[in-house]
Amino acid sequence: MFAVLLAAYFFVYLHRMSVAVVGRDIVEEVGGNIGYLSSVYFWTYAAMQIPCGMLSDRFGPRRVSFIFLSLAAAGSLVTATGETFGFAVIGKMMIAAGMAAVYIPLMKVVATWFPPHYFPQLNGIIIAVGNIGAISATVPLAISVSAFGWRGTFVLLALVTAIIAALCLALIRDRPADRPSQGNEMGMVAGLKTVFAGGRKFWPMAVAYFLVYGSIMVFQGTWSKVYFDSVYGFTVLSVWLVAMIGIGKIFSTVLVGVMAGRKIISSKRIMMILGNAGFAAVWLAVWLSAGKMDSPLFWGVVCTLFGLFGGFMTLSFSQVKEWFPVSIAGTSVAAMNVFLFLGASVCTAVAGAIIGTSYTVENFSFVWGLMFAGSLVALAAAYVSIENK
Repeated sequence: MFAVLLAAYFFVYLHRMSVAVVGRDIVEEVGGNIGYLSSVYFWTYAAMQIPCGMLSDRFGPRRVSFIFLSLAAAGSLVTATGETFGFAVIGKMMIAAGMAAVYIPLMKVVATWFPPHYFPQLNGIIIAVGNIGAISATVPLAISVSAFGWRGTFVLLALVTAIIAALCLALIRDRPADRPSQGNEMGMVAGLKTVFAGGRKFWPMAVAYFLVYGSIMVFQGTWSKVYFDSVYGFTVLSVWLVAMIGIGKIFSTVLVGVMAGRKIISSKRIMMILGNAGFAAVWLAVWLSAGKMDSPLFWGVVCTLFGLFGGFMTLSFSQVKEWFPVSIAGTSVAAMNVFLFLGASVCTAVAGAIIGTSYTVENFSFVWGLMFAGSLVALAAAYVSIENK
């Protein structure tokens, strides 16, 4: 049951990061803009978070994951068969809406079936598996596109996603048989109001992850490969450098999850402050080195550290969730996710407007500077947050 949704989450990240590799192929064939194709995914994903959280709390993970993964499979087919950029956008929106209903049901399963002290470890494993999907959206996806074309690749993704949707319906159980349904004791709207009224329990983490995740999606999810290709001419090496970001995130998310779950970390807040400080330092290096460092080794180290420090913010889900009852677990996670993907939507849209189709060092450098400034604000937000000890 947990494994089925975990497999689905692998494809959430693969789809999320795919624009970095296939975006240029798509827009060269059907027109459009890479930045817009990326941002529309995040706008849709963000818009679906609250509905998905409420639906998961109301109807349970089984039905919600089946219905929405089926929608994602249909979206992959629309993307594969569309002849215009409009169809590519519609397909991307369908995929985003479907994939939006994976993480929240997965968190609902964890909250319902596992003891609370397992949450940080399991969340670390979940994010790590997602980042394996992100790595698969680099070299493996490029190989698939070379072998089958981007259209054939999306047909394969549609088939696999449909199979996972069917497995969700067959295998997932919403709760243990001996535990009656708790329902949402507060009611959906009341639960959402409770989360949004959390003050420093919720808002600093929401702001911090808005900025951190937004900048991650600008670099890892959209522009890094184009940057390395256009500015440095790395070509084949580019996808490997993007993969290093995912490897760094896998290591950090598993590490901080295990350390938090086993109480090796005394304070989630302190760990996120340290992680955000490292993340800001990496963005500073990216900004100052734009167009100046053409060493693949240098960028390999930078990309690994980028993923490593970017993974520390996964602790924010644990920190926020611990303030709210299990009955609104889906809603509290959804509320956090809204700000993650609003951040991704806003940041990728801004970056796309600045970079456009002029892949110059000056445009990239300006965007990197904006992302560095945002990382400093995220560091300050993590500092003023509070945790439930």
